[in-house]
Amino acid sequence: MLIFRNCEGKLIRVNKSVRYTRMGQGVNQTGRLHPDAEKRNFEALEEFKTIAEDYHVTDFYLFGTSAMRDAENTENYTAYIREKLGLNIEVISGEAEAELGFVGVSQCFDDKILIFDIGGGSTEFIYGENNEIKKMMSLNLGCVRCTEEYLFSDPPTVQELEQMNERIYSEFVKRTKDFLPTKPYKLIGIGGTATSLSTIKQELKIYDSEKVHKSTITKDELEVMIDNLSGKTIQERQNIVGLEAKRADIILAGALLLLNIFKITGENSFTVCDYDNLEGAAYRHFVMKMK
Repeated sequence: MLIFRNCEGKLIRVNKSVRYTRMGQGVNQTGRLHPDAEKRNFEALEEFKTIAEDYHVTDFYLFGTSAMRDAENTENYTAYIREKLGLNIEVISGEAEAELGFVGVSQCFDDKILIFDIGGGSTEFIYGENNEIKKMMSLNLGCVRCTEEYLFSDPPTVQELEQMNERIYSEFVKRTKDFLPTKPYKLIGIGGTATSLSTIKQELKIYDSEKVHKSTITKDELEVMIDNLSGKTIQERQNIVGLEAKRADIILAGALLLLNIFKITGENSFTVCDYDNLEGAAYRHFVMKMK
């Protein structure tokens, strides 16, 4: 959730809160939103609505992404949220999600940027120059989807990791063959995987946006983190300083997705941006409409 003020067309953050509700749980296998995921998400929305009321929020915009795009029972769930909480949810396309991510990042970076957003069910790539999107794409490979499809052991076996890694690399190479821009450009990471790896690297016990925003992670640092994560059980990962416990089971898949982004781009480091599709949605649906 992002709460903000519009100060003469500039977005000023008031509150940014994250709750991991794992909406993608089981969607890849069943094609439906899981009842437990629906319950977790409802409780988070209920909490967010209460917080928003304390801040005297005057208007809301809610959007759903990969899991809600894929699930056949999404319409029933959005109707339930509308009835119980009076909130409307717009389910947006992968391309629209990518566009919102770019709008958020472009408030902090310009020139030539290649953005990646590793989500639970999909990974978005967006390339832009001077605050203008040139091309974007969405792939159905995310940290929840890959974890559920490949990682069954705890800790995962070498064979499971190799199979997942081969699938990710093969799909990335095939899909991005004619997409990747010519160098130079700045590689930017947004979303939970990128920010979580930054907090792990910095050993942040409490999330600090100022320390995460514009921090960098190198390929070598990522490979060390992957070695550390892959040898631990989920319970052991929950004790890693800087890692949100609810992401302990999916962070390894997210890290391997990122490693393959390094491989296909040939880059050796990326910059974390704490402005993402939330800021993009706020700017697109409120600030721009007021201009």
